[in-house]
Amino acid sequence: MPSQEPFSHTRRNQILLWSAALSVITLGIYLSITGFMGNEWLSRSGCLVVILGIWSGLGGVIQERLLVSRLRWRRRNAIIQARARLEAQQVDPTSIEKEIGAIDEGFDQQSAELTHKLKLSIGVLEVSLLITGTFLWGFGDLLV
Repeated sequence: MPSQEPFSHTRRNQILLWSAALSVITLGIYLSITGFMGNEWLSRSGCLVVILGIWSGLGGVIQERLLVSRLRWRRRNAIIQARARLEAQQVDPTSIEKEIGAIDEGFDQQSAELTHKLKLSIGVLEVSLLITGTFLWGFGDLLV
């Protein structure tokens, strides 16, 4: 499994979410400065940035579940192929179990590393959006 695959997707999501957040903030600043229906638009944009932060967290949970299920599927296929190959070679059962144990260990290590990196990446995005949105939501009307 290419280890860069999920993180390029995450990087793309980060760029999209922050672009959307900056667009909403810019629109909030513009509407507040022009006084269109009041000057609370920057606060309202902060609310929308918080929503984007929550959405990114939910997306991270879904992405993690998809990656783990994909990895489990690959583990099952690798074990089935190894068992069939070793039984065809008439290898003794203890060697088969050692080989399957090594495959399991490798996939467990890969799964732990993958989920750790993904959680860190998604967590940083979510926290940065939530902090920014909360600040603007609370103090946006005072900043303009």
